[in-house]
Formats: sequence, structure tokens, C-alpha cells
Amino acid sequence: MSTSDTTHRRGRQREIVFAALTLLAAILFGLFVIPAGVTQPASVKHLPLSPVFLPYLLTIAVGVFALVHLAEALFAPHIPDEDAQAPDPHPRWPLRLAALTGLLLIYLLLPETLGMLLTAILVTIVLMAMGGERRPQILLGVGIAVPLVVYLFFVHVAQVPMPEGLFEGWF
Repeated sequence: MSTSDTTHRRGRQREIVFAALTLLAAILFGLFVIPAGVTQPASVKHLPLSPVFLPYLLTIAVGVFALVHLAEALFAPHIPDEDAQAPDPHPRWPLRLAALTGLLLIYLLLPETLGMLLTAILVTIVLMAMGGERRPQILLGVGIAVPLVVYLFFVHVAQVPMPEGLFEGWF
């Protein structure tokens, strides 16, 4: 048996274990974590408007992706070997990690003051800039349009109350 076969088998086993653990985590999350951690008001009659809808939807999506990954690991002819070159991390990754942590803190602490929409716009623009986007029309266009559409969907379609902050009464 060649070292290439051994490497491929180890890579396949690693992918199978990863997919199986991901699937197990999705099942446990759906069976225990969501029912214990998310309260569902009795007054909500439609599942898409319930606070448990999005966690269950995301958990199901993770489970489906884990199943697909498991099937691919079991039956696909090619699995990446362990000798494949891992990508080099960005040279300033500690600074980027600190900036990302700061943005998450802003996203956690400022919606009550600034409002969810303004906070989401600021964070989206900064995240796009951190990702390398430098064209101002793209930064502002996407940075404003995407959070605005998501905000309007949740407020007007899903009827989820959001902190309005500075924009109270505008939308």
C-alpha cells in the first residue's frame, strides 16, 4: 500500500468524522438546545413568526449540509489529502481579529442607542472594507441597501420589533 493511499484514506476518515460530528451536533441542538434555550410564546400561531423558526431552520440547514458532506466523504472518488497546502493566514490577522471583536461588541451594545438599522449599516460597511472592498459606491450601496432590506423584512413582514434608536418613527 502506498503512502498516497494511506493519506487519502486518512483524509476520507477525517471528513467522515467531521461530517458525522456535525450531523450529531445539529441533531442535539435541535432536540435539546433550542427547546431549552428559546421560549415560544403561545400567542404565536404561525411558525415563521415564532422565535424558534430561525434556529430550527438554521439547524436543519446545518444537518442537511452535514448529510451532503457525509455522502460526499463516503462516495466521492477524490478527497483532499493531508499534504494539501493550507492557506497562509493574513499577515495582520491579530489586528483583524481584534477589529472583528470590536465590531461584534458594537453590534451587541449600540442597537438600543443608534438603532438596529444604523448599527447594521455601519458594521456592514466596515466588514466590507475589512474584506478588501475599496469602491465607495459598492461600500455605500451594498452597505446601506442590504441592512435596509433585511430590516424592513423583519419589521414589516415578519413583525419582529427592532430597536429604532435615532430612526424612531421613520420606518
